[in-house]
Amino acid sequence: MKLQDSLPAGVTVDGKFYKLDFDFRNVLRMMETLDNDDLIPGAREYLAVKCLTKRPRNVPKVLGAVKALLFGTRDDEAGGQKPKGEKVTSFEQDAGLIRTAFKQAYGIDLFRDKLHWLEFIELLRNLPEGSRYTEIVSIRCRPIPAATKYNAKEREWLVKAKAQCALQMTEKEAARKYNRDVGNVFAGVFSMMQKEVGTHGK
Repeated sequence: MKLQDSLPAGVTVDGKFYKLDFDFRNVLRMMETLDNDDLIPGAREYLAVKCLTKRPRNVPKVLGAVKALLFGTRDDEAGGQKPKGEKVTSFEQDAGLIRTAFKQAYGIDLFRDKLHWLEFIELLRNLPEGSRYTEIVSIRCRPIPAATKYNAKEREWLVKAKAQCALQMTEKEAARKYNRDVGNVFAGVFSMMQKEVGTHGK
């Protein structure tokens, strides 16, 4: 956002403005609702928009506009995470750490203070060093260096620290990982079979 921009109070769809409450709590509830596979798609979208307004209207288009506004090209989650690769933070598991870091760095009480989602994310991404939260995220992001004869203690410390700070996978994330791993195994087997067929066909 540009310095002269104001925080959006809703989205415009087909020339009509829909006023929405983008408080960070509402957006987190919306994200949680969208991730709930126990709901059928239509109900999930309706209840997701209902987290932002008492009267959801034009739900599919409004939800699409909300996702584009709040998350850019991503539809799932934003803030404190890499676009690809390992997950480094969780709004659920790191909730206490995030609240403490905001209080320490900005004097903001996330239990009581109202905060627009875009402002919340900007502040989260730019938390200064010195909090336990930024320390833990730094450990999660830090790659383990290649072994040398000089860094055995450093590697040992980092491996232990990563284990202590690791995020626990949810059931949904575990299922996705399992499906991905199984898919990779089958892809590898299929590739080997193709190579075998190609070799014997010559």
